[in-house]
Amino acid sequence: MTLKKINTVFFITACFYLLTLFYTPYFLDFVSKALPVVVLLALCLSHFEGNKRILICSALIASGIGDVLLALPIENSFIFGLGAFLIAQLIYSITFYKLRDHKKASKQRIALALSVVLFAGIMANHILPSTAGMLIPVSIYLTVITLMVLNALLFNMPLLTVVGAFCFIVSDSLLAQSLFKTPVPLSAHWVMLTYYGAQFLIVNGMREQLSPIKLPNP
Repeated sequence: MTLKKINTVFFITACFYLLTLFYTPYFLDFVSKALPVVVLLALCLSHFEGNKRILICSALIASGIGDVLLALPIENSFIFGLGAFLIAQLIYSITFYKLRDHKKASKQRIALALSVVLFAGIMANHILPSTAGMLIPVSIYLTVITLMVLNALLFNMPLLTVVGAFCFIVSDSLLAQSLFKTPVPLSAHWVMLTYYGAQFLIVNGMREQLSPIKLPNP
C-alpha cells in the first residue's frame, strides 16, 4: 500500500473513533481506538528498515497496548495504560538519540527546550498535588515525556517530529487536567485529536528523516 493510501486510512480511522467517542463505551471500542496506531505501524513496517524500524514499531506497539488498556473496564487500567505509554516514550527518546544529528541544536531549539522544562515544572506544580496515590507514577511519566520532547528538540529531529512531540505533551496535559483537576470541555476529543496528531507527525517526520538521499545521475 502506498504512503498516501496508508495516511488516508489513518485519517479515516482516526476520524471514525473521534466521532464515535460520543457513544463510548460501546462493544469493541478499544479496537477502533487503537486502529489508527495500527495503521501507522503498517506504515512503519513498509517504509522503515533495520533497527530504526524495530524501535519506532516498538513505540507504536506500546502505544497501541496503552490505548487498549486505558479503554478496557478493568481494575487499574489507568496505571497499566500509563506504564505502556511510559515504555513508548522511553523508546521514542532512545530512537531520537540513536538518530541524532551531531550538529549543535540551534538557539531557537534550545530556547524551546527551556520552555518545555518550564512548562513541565508548571504542570508538576499544578497537577501532582492532586494525584494522591498516583503521585509517583505520574511524576515518573511527566519526567519521561518531558525528556522525549527535549530529545526531539536537542537532537535535531525533523520539524514534523518535533511538532508531534509537542502534541504528545499537550495531549497528556489535557488528560491530566481532566483526570486530576477540572475537566476540559470535550476533553476526550481534544486528548485523542492531539494524541493521533502526535503519533502521525512523529512517525511521518521520522520517515522523512530516514528516506534515502537520491543522488543525481552522473
